[in-house]
Amino acid sequence: MDNSSRNIPIVTVEQFTKIIEMQYKEGLMRPIFGLGRGGIGKTESIIDLAIKMGIGHIDIRLLMYNEGDLKGIPYPNENHTFTIWLQNNILPRIERDGERGFLVLDEITSVPKSIRTAAYQLLNERKLGEYILPKGWMVICLGNGEDDGGDYQGMEGNFLNRCSVLNVVQTVESWKTWAMRSDINYLVTGYVSWRESDLHTYDPNSESELLFASPRSWKAVSDILNRNEYDENDPILNARILSNLGTRVGHQFIAYCKYKNSIVHPDDIIEGKPVRDVGDNLEILFMTMQSLIKVMSDLISTDKKNHGDITKGTMQKCANGIRWILSLKALEHKTMGLKDFISTHGQIVRKMIVNPEFSVMCPELSEFAKNNSILFKRQ
Repeated sequence: MDNSSRNIPIVTVEQFTKIIEMQYKEGLMRPIFGLGRGGIGKTESIIDLAIKMGIGHIDIRLLMYNEGDLKGIPYPNENHTFTIWLQNNILPRIERDGERGFLVLDEITSVPKSIRTAAYQLLNERKLGEYILPKGWMVICLGNGEDDGGDYQGMEGNFLNRCSVLNVVQTVESWKTWAMRSDINYLVTGYVSWRESDLHTYDPNSESELLFASPRSWKAVSDILNRNEYDENDPILNARILSNLGTRVGHQFIAYCKYKNSIVHPDDIIEGKPVRDVGDNLEILFMTMQSLIKVMSDLISTDKKNHGDITKGTMQKCANGIRWILSLKALEHKTMGLKDFISTHGQIVRKMIVNPEFSVMCPELSEFAKNNSILFKRQ
């Protein structure tokens, strides 16, 4: 049974973290439960949010603990007149972890019912035996649904009623927005732009494929490629890629990467030099586009760091980049390129492209916006 049929609202990973941030800033400490497929980035997004907000973060993988670990170990008091609970040191403590933070109870649907029951008091009363959760800490539960993969053990209505429950999904668009801001390698974002269905290939009905592609495994591949220049003749590098994506998607990605040396160089594009037409070769088109967007994004990041605002030189280079994107044949590719670039720095890029000076540098954008106003109204 999929999660949507369980009367649970659907949100993207980006929306999920935004809800957590809003609720925390409003001082509403009702626990939030994110239910969804493994590998879509639920845990990672909360870590990123904690870092962004400058607060603490503790991730408890419940599969590693038993009921006694949560409740504590009972022992008699000095007079042997009552029992005291000796708490495990895994829960947040102000002197060690700070006054504010997120306590993540991960894999909560993969543990026996007795462990979920032990967590009820923590969810409902913000305490567990002798332990009291600091006021500035919010509890977030994460787990997989019955058809999401993983070792599903169940989730009771009594448990769900103690939380705000959301079915978290990962869309290509929301993942790319995150990827653009997270230094994901352009070969990865280019491939996923080209073959969107390969972002997450887990099939609950397939018993033959043990490895599958997911946002988590694409992040692992990106980390490898950010540290190693891709070489199609390097069997070790290819094996490392296959070990994260599986052979089916992995071999397709490796075949895609072989076009790396055929792309239009992004430095030539941003310098306004004449460049060749990529034609109808989608592999080269998407690889060039994502490489270009990465270069433009890095220029803006450098300006923000060194000058606090976008310099005229960077504005001109971005104008040249957008001119190339708008020279593509298909409207969907032009639109994708603009959206992906805007997602790198959001409001900063929007402010730049509406600057009258930018319109002089790239009149093609004004003309495109005029002729395709309906696309901009949807953004």
